[in-house]
Amino acid sequence: MPQTQASTSSSSYSPWMLSLRAKALRTAASVAIGLQHYAAPAAPSPTTTEWIDATLGDRQGKNLIRLDIYHPDKPNGGKAIEGKGRPGMIVFHGGGFVIGNGTDDARWATAANDQLGAVVIAVSYRLAPEIPFPIPVEDCASSILHVSSNASRYGIDPSQLLIAGFSAGGNLAFASYHLLHFASNWKYSLPAPPPPIRGIVGFYPLLDYTRTREDKRETSIKPEFALPASLTHLFDTSYLPPGTDLRDPRVSPGIAPDEMIDRLPPVHLVLCEYDMLCSEGLDFKGRLEKREKVVSCGVVEGEKHGWDRPPPLTPKPTVAVEYAEALSEVKKWLQAGS
Repeated sequence: MPQTQASTSSSSYSPWMLSLRAKALRTAASVAIGLQHYAAPAAPSPTTTEWIDATLGDRQGKNLIRLDIYHPDKPNGGKAIEGKGRPGMIVFHGGGFVIGNGTDDARWATAANDQLGAVVIAVSYRLAPEIPFPIPVEDCASSILHVSSNASRYGIDPSQLLIAGFSAGGNLAFASYHLLHFASNWKYSLPAPPPPIRGIVGFYPLLDYTRTREDKRETSIKPEFALPASLTHLFDTSYLPPGTDLRDPRVSPGIAPDEMIDRLPPVHLVLCEYDMLCSEGLDFKGRLEKREKVVSCGVVEGEKHGWDRPPPLTPKPTVAVEYAEALSEVKKWLQAGS
């Protein structure tokens, strides 16, 4: 059944236990991602790393958001945008809003470097349960504004900005876009107007929190391949404070009002057939089509959520295929506006 508020009684974890479990998960995830990054071909390290200010919401501060920046190997990359600065892609990592960091998506960054000549900026937003909703959304919106206002320093054409997100990061990609373009709905005062975004790529994003995890799990094609309830319960309890309005577009960006959906740029979705989030991704695709938005979608057959993450340690061949397909769509968006 649809829900309108996060439960105030569903959590079986005290705040200190949530934090302890989150830290244990972060350690395990870091080891797993690190091992996969060492597998041939090894994932690259960031070209540079810097810290930027959080400029929105009630938890603003200096040097709170980490940016890992991946520059193209070739200084003259981005030939599709000849005569201009490079495209810039801002990436939000996955991990249930609880684990992960920007370097998790190093292989995606490399693909965007190679195939688009893009400068990729991977964002490590602050994590729950220590930093719950809406602060991660605000951090991601802050990072978009920062990259736009500093585009020339990064070698980016500010008219060629893109956003990508994986899982929770896919949620944040759409949610932060809604925040920036309808800031007054939540009484935000933006330090600068929202920049033009040429498109959003969402990998297996969580788009609708009003559907319960139990419903998503039970209605998926292969419920036995869904993320375990203990893990999703930890994620959701950590991220959503009691009483959170689950229809808030910053929580459930896929069911935002039509006026918000109509403002979205072109969208490409990559979904996994056995993922409990696949159906809401397809529903979102259908809604975008109904609103006559530019949208494309690939469904990775026979795969579950996060198929491009460990295990196994060596990425599956389909990962490179789907990354290339997504970047092919991105290239169309860039060429259409050049």
